[in-house]
Amino acid sequence: MPKGTPPASQPKTLEERAALADKCMRELKLTLPVLLDDMEGTAEKGYSGWPDRIVLVGVDGRIAYPGRRGPGGFKPAEAEAVLKELVARSR
Repeated sequence: MPKGTPPASQPKTLEERAALADKCMRELKLTLPVLLDDMEGTAEKGYSGWPDRIVLVGVDGRIAYPGRRGPGGFKPAEAEAVLKELVARSR
């Protein structure tokens, strides 16, 4: 988020969560697909996403890169290499 942006309050509904995700995508100028977890945290629990994590899922629906928990566990170069490999294989 831009510097000085106040923290968002925790959304209480899926609609609020979607609006917050949309705002985040716009402010960060994200152009890649972003998935929205349900209010029960199904994806968070399934991918051990708390506090945050980079996970790449292949077109086959399988985890292609199970990154470690961040921010200390983030290895962008590793994730990028796997992503490039996935893209190359899909062509």
